[in-house]
Amino acid sequence: VYAIETFGSTGKGYVREDLECSHYMKNFDVGYIPLRLPKAKSLLNTINKNFDTLAFCRRWLDRLGEEKYLLALRNLCDE
Repeated sequence: VYAIETFGSTGKGYVREDLECSHYMKNFDVGYIPLRLPKAKSLLNTINKNFDTLAFCRRWLDRLGEEKYLLALRNLCDE
């Protein structure tokens, strides 16, 4: 899973960093990676089923009924 950082601009060429990642996308070039956390495996299944390699945000995971997934999402980004 990739973490995509978005940057807001004032329109004058100055970037304002928020430091919070808001959009994610699965890396389709990565093969099988064994995951230790059951919640990470479950979250990856949800991502595969609903988004595959398309970008998504945490709000969409909330709408799918995912709860308490931030640690699992971080684990997916770190692997």
